[in-house]
Order: sequence, then C-alpha cells, then structure tokens
Amino acid sequence: MKTKASLLIICAFGFFTTCHGQSKTKQDSSTQINLLDEQTKMFSGIFDLAGAGAENPMAGAENYTELIEKMDAPEELKQQLREMYNVYDKSLDPKKKDSLKLAVGKMLNNAMEKTKNDPEH
Repeated sequence: MKTKASLLIICAFGFFTTCHGQSKTKQDSSTQINLLDEQTKMFSGIFDLAGAGAENPMAGAENYTELIEKMDAPEELKQQLREMYNVYDKSLDPKKKDSLKLAVGKMLNNAMEKTKNDPEH
C-alpha cells in the first residue's frame, strides 16, 4: 500500500512539475522532449540506486505509458492517465494542434457526461 501511494504521489508530482516547466519554455517549431517519459526513466534509476529491488514501483518502465500499465490501479484511472498523457504528448508537437484540440474536447465531453450521470453531483 505504501508503494502504491508513493507511486501516485510521484506521478502527480511529475505531471505538475512537467506542466509547469513546459509553460515557461519557449515554443519553437520542433517537437519538445517528453518530460514525463524522462522522469519515469530517472525515478526508476533513483529507486534502483536506493536499493528498492523488487519493491521498485517503476522497475523496467522505459516511459510513462509503461508505468501506467504497471500500476496497480483501476482500469478507469489508468484510462484517464493515458488520455492525459496523450494530450500532454500532443501538446509538445506544434504540428499536432488539430489532434490536440480534438483530444482535449473529448476529455472535456467525457468529464461533463460523467458528471451529468453521477447521482452524487
């Protein structure tokens, strides 16, 4: 349980720092590096160096999508993380503005539909 909580905290921290860091960089015409993938590799190495061994929640993950697949989480959460990753990944390539707009629109529509159908709200 402690490992799952640590993994979720690291993922959330990585996502927010990545988004914040990307907003301060200059946009150019080339695709930028995907910081979520780079952070996954970096944290995997840090856990290995710290001696996590079999307890390493990121063991063997080369990119963020592999990390999502390794997570012990409900499929609904994994799907939401995949969608957020795809939106972020598309935002790195200025040539993918149209597909980015469609992906964000789909995420918003799904969220509004879920909220509308949720009896608690």
